[in-house]
Amino acid sequence: MEANGDDNIRSASSCPVSSPSTMLSMENALRIVLSIAQRLQTVTLPLHDTLGKVLAEDIRAPDPLPPYRASVKDGYAVVASDGPGEYPIITESRAGNDGIGVTVTSGNVAYVTTGGPIPNGANAVVQVEDTELVEGALGESKRVKILVQARQGLDIRPVEWSKGSFRSKFIIRKIGRSKGGCNSCSSR
Repeated sequence: MEANGDDNIRSASSCPVSSPSTMLSMENALRIVLSIAQRLQTVTLPLHDTLGKVLAEDIRAPDPLPPYRASVKDGYAVVASDGPGEYPIITESRAGNDGIGVTVTSGNVAYVTTGGPIPNGANAVVQVEDTELVEGALGESKRVKILVQARQGLDIRPVEWSKGSFRSKFIIRKIGRSKGGCNSCSSR
Protein backbone atom coordinates (compact mmCIF):
# COMPACT_ATOMS: atom_id res chain seq x y z
CA MET A 1 0.00 0.00 0.00
CA GLU A 2 1.34 3.41 -0.88
CA ALA A 3 0.27 6.79 0.54
CA ASN A 4 1.97 10.08 -0.24
CA GLY A 5 4.84 8.17 -1.80
CA ASP A 6 5.64 6.23 1.41
CA ASP A 7 5.38 2.46 1.08
CA ASN A 8 6.09 1.90 4.82
CA ILE A 9 2.56 2.84 5.87
CA ARG A 10 0.39 -0.22 6.61
CA SER A 11 -3.32 -0.52 7.00
CA ALA A 12 -4.72 -1.10 10.49
CA SER A 13 -5.73 -4.64 9.59
CA SER A 14 -2.10 -5.63 9.04
CA CYS A 15 -0.91 -4.40 12.49
CA PRO A 16 -0.27 -6.99 15.24
CA VAL A 17 -3.12 -7.35 17.76
CA SER A 18 -0.98 -8.45 20.69
CA SER A 19 2.40 -7.52 22.13
CA PRO A 20 5.31 -9.94 21.99
CA SER A 21 6.38 -8.58 25.42
CA THR A 22 5.18 -10.11 28.67
CA MET A 23 3.03 -7.81 30.83
CA LEU A 24 4.07 -7.21 34.43
CA SER A 25 1.54 -7.04 37.21
CA MET A 26 1.23 -3.68 38.96
CA GLU A 27 2.72 -5.20 42.13
CA ASN A 28 5.80 -6.54 40.28
CA ALA A 29 6.31 -3.28 38.40
CA LEU A 30 6.09 -1.30 41.65
CA ARG A 31 8.50 -3.69 43.38
CA ILE A 32 11.05 -3.21 40.57
CA VAL A 33 10.74 0.58 40.63
CA LEU A 34 11.09 0.72 44.43
CA SER A 35 14.14 -1.57 44.36
CA ILE A 36 15.90 0.77 41.92
CA ALA A 37 14.71 4.13 43.26
CA GLN A 38 16.97 5.95 45.68
CA ARG A 39 15.75 8.00 48.60
CA LEU A 40 16.37 11.70 48.09
CA GLN A 41 18.32 13.60 50.71
CA THR A 42 16.40 16.07 52.81
CA VAL A 43 17.41 19.68 52.24
CA THR A 44 16.44 22.85 54.03
CA LEU A 45 15.47 25.72 51.75
CA PRO A 46 14.29 29.29 52.24
CA LEU A 47 10.53 29.57 51.76
CA HIS A 48 10.86 31.46 48.47
CA ASP A 49 12.76 28.49 46.94
CA THR A 50 10.16 25.82 47.85
CA LEU A 51 7.65 26.23 45.02
CA GLY A 52 7.34 22.90 43.19
CA LYS A 53 9.21 20.98 45.90
CA VAL A 54 7.84 18.16 48.06
CA LEU A 55 7.82 18.31 51.85
CA ALA A 56 10.03 15.74 53.57
CA GLU A 57 7.97 15.74 56.75
CA ASP A 58 4.69 16.99 58.11
CA ILE A 59 4.48 20.70 58.78
CA ARG A 60 2.71 21.63 62.00
CA ALA A 61 1.26 25.04 62.72
CA PRO A 62 2.49 26.25 66.11
CA ASP A 63 -0.59 28.45 66.56
CA PRO A 64 -4.01 28.79 64.96
CA LEU A 65 -4.19 31.32 62.17
CA PRO A 66 -6.25 33.38 62.36
CA PRO A 67 -6.36 33.04 66.13
CA TYR A 68 -10.04 34.02 66.34
CA ARG A 69 -13.48 32.92 65.16
CA ALA A 70 -13.91 34.54 61.74
CA SER A 71 -16.81 35.35 59.45
CA VAL A 72 -16.92 33.35 56.22
CA LYS A 73 -19.14 35.97 54.53
CA ASP A 74 -19.82 39.69 54.58
CA GLY A 75 -22.81 40.14 56.87
CA TYR A 76 -23.94 40.87 60.39
CA ALA A 77 -22.77 39.13 63.55
CA VAL A 78 -25.89 38.39 65.57
CA VAL A 79 -27.24 36.53 68.56
CA ALA A 80 -29.06 33.75 66.68
CA SER A 81 -31.94 33.51 69.14
CA ASP A 82 -32.92 37.14 68.41
CA GLY A 83 -34.41 36.08 65.06
CA PRO A 84 -35.57 38.32 62.21
CA GLY A 85 -36.17 41.98 62.99
CA GLU A 86 -34.65 45.45 62.94
CA TYR A 87 -31.49 46.00 64.98
CA PRO A 88 -28.95 48.77 65.61
CA ILE A 89 -25.48 48.26 64.12
CA ILE A 90 -23.13 48.88 67.04
CA THR A 91 -19.76 48.43 65.31
CA GLU A 92 -17.83 47.00 62.36
CA SER A 93 -15.37 44.11 62.39
CA ARG A 94 -13.15 43.84 59.34
CA ALA A 95 -10.45 41.36 58.36
CA GLY A 96 -7.18 42.56 59.81
CA ASN A 97 -8.58 44.11 62.98
CA ASP A 98 -8.77 42.15 66.18
CA GLY A 99 -12.28 43.03 67.35
CA ILE A 100 -11.00 43.40 70.91
CA GLY A 101 -13.38 45.09 73.30
CA VAL A 102 -16.51 44.67 71.18
CA THR A 103 -19.42 42.63 72.52
CA VAL A 104 -22.66 41.96 70.68
CA THR A 105 -25.57 41.54 73.05
CA SER A 106 -29.14 40.47 72.36
CA GLY A 107 -30.87 43.19 70.36
CA ASN A 108 -27.66 44.48 68.68
CA VAL A 109 -25.62 43.45 65.64
CA ALA A 110 -22.15 44.16 64.25
CA TYR A 111 -21.22 44.43 60.59
CA VAL A 112 -18.50 41.89 59.71
CA THR A 113 -16.50 41.33 56.54
CA THR A 114 -15.24 38.00 55.24
CA GLY A 115 -12.34 37.01 57.48
CA GLY A 116 -13.26 39.56 60.13
CA PRO A 117 -13.28 38.52 63.78
CA ILE A 118 -16.63 37.62 65.30
CA PRO A 119 -17.31 39.94 68.24
CA ASN A 120 -17.82 38.38 71.66
CA GLY A 121 -21.44 37.49 72.33
CA ALA A 122 -22.32 36.88 68.67
CA ASN A 123 -22.93 33.28 67.68
CA ALA A 124 -24.00 33.52 64.01
CA VAL A 125 -23.53 35.62 60.88
CA VAL A 126 -26.40 36.62 58.61
CA GLN A 127 -25.09 37.27 55.08
CA VAL A 128 -25.78 40.73 53.62
CA GLU A 129 -28.06 39.17 50.99
CA ASP A 130 -30.49 38.28 53.80
CA THR A 131 -30.64 41.82 55.22
CA GLU A 132 -31.85 45.31 54.34
CA LEU A 133 -30.23 48.53 55.54
CA VAL A 134 -32.63 50.91 57.25
CA GLU A 135 -31.89 54.55 56.45
CA GLY A 136 -32.05 57.13 59.20
CA ALA A 137 -33.43 60.67 58.97
CA LEU A 138 -30.18 61.99 57.45
CA GLY A 139 -29.75 59.08 55.03
CA GLU A 140 -27.23 57.26 57.22
CA SER A 141 -27.60 53.56 57.96
CA LYS A 142 -27.24 52.76 61.63
CA ARG A 143 -29.80 49.96 61.64
CA VAL A 144 -30.34 46.79 59.65
CA LYS A 145 -33.33 44.55 59.11
CA ILE A 146 -32.47 40.86 59.46
CA LEU A 147 -34.80 38.92 57.14
CA VAL A 148 -34.02 35.32 58.12
CA GLN A 149 -33.71 33.19 61.24
CA ALA A 150 -30.03 32.46 61.90
CA ARG A 151 -28.87 29.29 63.59
CA GLN A 152 -25.99 29.13 66.04
CA GLY A 153 -22.61 28.80 64.29
CA LEU A 154 -23.95 29.89 60.88
CA ASP A 155 -21.15 31.27 58.64
CA ILE A 156 -18.57 31.33 61.43
CA ARG A 157 -15.20 29.63 60.96
CA PRO A 158 -14.20 28.35 64.40
CA VAL A 159 -10.67 28.33 65.77
CA GLU A 160 -10.32 24.61 65.07
CA TRP A 161 -6.58 24.58 64.61
CA SER A 162 -6.04 24.95 68.31
CA LYS A 163 -7.98 21.70 68.76
CA GLY A 164 -5.50 19.92 66.51
CA SER A 165 -7.67 19.33 63.44
CA PHE A 166 -5.45 21.46 61.21
CA ARG A 167 -2.30 19.83 62.54
CA SER A 168 -3.58 16.30 61.93
CA LYS A 169 -4.80 17.06 58.40
CA PHE A 170 -1.61 18.69 57.08
CA ILE A 171 0.07 15.93 55.08
CA ILE A 172 3.13 15.75 52.86
CA ARG A 173 2.36 17.24 49.44
CA LYS A 174 3.84 19.37 46.70
CA ILE A 175 4.13 22.97 47.73
CA GLY A 176 1.97 25.25 45.61
CA ARG A 177 1.37 28.96 46.02
CA SER A 178 -1.32 28.50 48.69
CA LYS A 179 0.61 25.83 50.62
CA GLY A 180 3.72 27.99 50.69
CA GLY A 181 1.71 30.62 52.56
CA CYS A 182 0.55 28.02 55.08
CA ASN A 183 4.11 26.78 55.50
CA SER A 184 5.33 30.28 56.23
CA CYS A 185 3.09 30.24 59.32
CA SER A 186 4.74 27.11 60.69
CA SER A 187 7.55 27.09 63.16
CA ARG A 188 9.98 25.48 60.68
